[in-house]
Parts: sequence; C-alpha cells; structure tokens
Amino acid sequence: MSKASYASLILARFDEVRLGGPINELDGVVSMFQSVGADVRAAATAFDSETAFKFAIFGLHDSVESARACVANRSDSMPWIAEASEVWCGVLAPFRHFGESNFLAPDEPGALFETMQPEPLAGTPIVVATTAGWTPNPEYDMNAIRDFGAGVSAVRISMSGTPGLHSQQTFSFPGGLEIDGLTVTFWKDFASMRDFAYGSGLHRNQVKRQRADEFGARTSFTRFAVVESEGTWHGTDPLIW
Repeated sequence: MSKASYASLILARFDEVRLGGPINELDGVVSMFQSVGADVRAAATAFDSETAFKFAIFGLHDSVESARACVANRSDSMPWIAEASEVWCGVLAPFRHFGESNFLAPDEPGALFETMQPEPLAGTPIVVATTAGWTPNPEYDMNAIRDFGAGVSAVRISMSGTPGLHSQQTFSFPGGLEIDGLTVTFWKDFASMRDFAYGSGLHRNQVKRQRADEFGARTSFTRFAVVESEGTWHGTDPLIW
C-alpha cells in the first residue's frame, strides 16, 4: 500500500448545526484520501448524523503540490464552506507517525505516512492528529466503543486550560464506524504537547487502558509541522502565540 507524504486540513465553523457538504473533483488533482468529518460530540448530535457546527476536510497526498492544490482550490471543490463563519486551512508535513488507520486502505489498515519531514525547531507550533477505529470480528463490541467514546469526551473536558493548547476537536466521517475517527489539536510547541500527553492525568490513564487492550481499538498518532496556512480558528491564528 502506498503511503502519503503530506496532509491537507481545512476546518470550517458554522453558526448553525448543519450537514457537511460534498467534495467535488478538481481537474488534475488526485488525493489519496479526502473526506468531510463532523464534530458531532461538540454539537451533541448522533455520532452517525454527520451534522455539527464544526467540520474538518482532511486529505492525504503523495506530494506537497497536491496538498497545496486542495487547499488553494477549496472554493471550487467545496463551495459550501463559503457559508462558514470561520475557516482555517493548512498544508501539513508529518515529522512523527506511528500506529494504524484505515484512511488509505479500508480493508487493510496500516501506517499513513512513511517518509518523515525534519522535526521543526523547538518552540514552533505544531498540529497533532490522532485516529481511532474498530475492525468487526465478527461484529463491533459496542460496549467497548461506548467506553472508548466516553473516555474521549472526558479527555476533551479535562483539556480545558491546558498550557500551550490552542484548541481540540474530534470528527466522525460518513459511514459511522466505517472510517476511523479523527482528533485534531493545535499546540504552541512540542514541549506543551509532550507535557500533556505523557504527564499525569486522565489522558495518560486512557493511554494505559488502550495499551492494555481494554478498548480493542486501532489507533494512530501523527505530529505535523505546518508548511503553510491561512485563516483563523476560534477567533485567532492557532500558530501565533
């Protein structure tokens, strides 16, 4: 399975709960993966409803040119985001990745990235993306899934006021559990992310439970440097501190 080299991320926030829109094909631009995810937890809507205030259009690409084209031509491929009250978009370069996701091959989950870019200088803002999903064998363990989801919600609540955290959001893609869920966080720098992820507290406890296979979930974790970006999120540029 071919791996991606870059990612594109477009975040759109609306004033009313709504469905996300389609992604139209762009001439000469081919994405390895691209889908619209809805932050249903923040909207208190059903996990498979695809309705929310906030949406992420997440893409995986084999070149930085492809990622840039998806971001630059978003008004053509996704005209519906023009109705958003706020949009942030960026081209992302992975510098650390581990775990598995089914974004590139639904039937054969694996690593999303193979070639890593240089780690950014200390003090540089970063974006972190985590994924989680389940493979039915022979069917989903709904109790484990509900337990995992409750843990995600608890971690999100516990993150309020975390030093160095700009924002956090979790997205479900169309098809319910068919495509792994995505969490996106913006950090002031690697040190801030490290202190939260590996310090004492609920997140570390949840990671221990995950590693003990209490949830039975497939996960991945990617740290990104931002190649280019534009727009604001929650009223500010998430890369300026």
